[in-house]
Amino acid sequence: MKKKIRQFKNILILPDLQLSLLGYFVTLFAITTLSLYSTTYLFFHRLVQKGLSVGIPQGHIFYRFLQDQKSDLDWLFVGLAIFNLALLLGVGFIISHRVAGPIFKLKQYLSGIDQETELFALRKKDYLKDLEPVVNSLKEKMK
Repeated sequence: MKKKIRQFKNILILPDLQLSLLGYFVTLFAITTLSLYSTTYLFFHRLVQKGLSVGIPQGHIFYRFLQDQKSDLDWLFVGLAIFNLALLLGVGFIISHRVAGPIFKLKQYLSGIDQETELFALRKKDYLKDLEPVVNSLKEKMK
């Protein structure tokens, strides 16, 4: 098989599969990020309630301190969320390529298979490597 020159416009090998996988990753990211943020929000809310329950008046500097700490944590949280989303998309893209690549290559190979076709081989880091012997055995049976 000839090696294809990659172009940026063809960055997704099997767009339906890859975008679906990335969609699942982003959904899980959103759920975990919201649950973690909810936990920190609840933590600071409870600190305010405890301050009120022990008699600290509402205008006290304690509440200003809590608000400043929550604000600092919110900015840190946003920065980490952006970093984690970028990391997740990058890793998700790599994983999706390692799944979609073998499927795409198998489809191409099977559509052009004949007696002179060379053996089916995937890239070293591709998933689904167990397809290689099965496809090559099928090719041998065609002889």
